Amino acid sequence: MNTRTEALETEVNATAAQTATQGQQISDIQWKLEDAEKRQRQNNLRILGIAEGLEGQDTRTYAVSLFKKAFPDLLEWNWETEIQRAHRFPLFKKKQTSDASRRQNYPRAIIIYFGNFLLQQIVFEKPRPNLKINVEGVSFFSRPDFAIATVERRWRLRQLIAPFQEVGAEAYLLSPARLKIIYKSTTLTFLSEIKAGEYVQQLRSSNI
Repeated sequence: MNTRTEALETEVNATAAQTATQGQQISDIQWKLEDAEKRQRQNNLRILGIAEGLEGQDTRTYAVSLFKKAFPDLLEWNWETEIQRAHRFPLFKKKQTSDASRRQNYPRAIIIYFGNFLLQQIVFEKPRPNLKINVEGVSFFSRPDFAIATVERRWRLRQLIAPFQEVGAEAYLLSPARLKIIYKSTTLTFLSEIKAGEYVQQLRSSNI
């Protein structure tokens, strides 16, 4: 009987170890896929706030003209060459029938691909009032074109800002998807919303 029990325990332990290994392998694959998507998007910028239709039939030509006017101090760059692609964020099939007035109030982003990553960074980090760029009556702002997994993690981390503030901590969402927490003399940065959630629970318990 003991031998049979020991055999079952060994089998259960082996299955648990195999499951843990497979879980780690899946996690590694997910990370590699996200990293590949981030590298693919790293030269992109999302341009938000430009009314639908202003770009006409050629979004890239419109983007080149707009950026030349918006950044006259960067004319040493060949915008025609550096802005290699530009397009509106596509409409999903489920949203094809969306009210046109909604797209007028919340226009889809324009995705711009820069041939030179340095220029993309210069444009993104350029100082501007209220984070907006204004040129000839057009007001817009830009942000990196994050991978979908990164956007989702940013959203989950953002949900933890209020709980941290409730326990007296300072919380800041950093790029691309990190949560910086300052509590008394301790400063921590989290990549995982699970670890961040455990820490906020720890702080709640210590404040009781």
